[in-house]
Amino acid sequence: MPGVPDSFHCDTCDRDVAAEAATRTETIGGLDPEKWQSFCCPDCGRKLKTVFVGLEGEE
Repeated sequence: MPGVPDSFHCDTCDRDVAAEAATRTETIGGLDPEKWQSFCCPDCGRKLKTVFVGLEGEE
């Protein structure tokens, strides 16, 4: 996925989470959900990072 790191670190669980394993959720605060997504820890639900994904699938 362009612009998305391979993994994120969850400070709550103190572990690394692969991008594929992270839960993807819509953002808040008026960001376009087609271009921005929040990646959350699949274990505790903590938001790990909000990432620009607007170019996914565009060629």
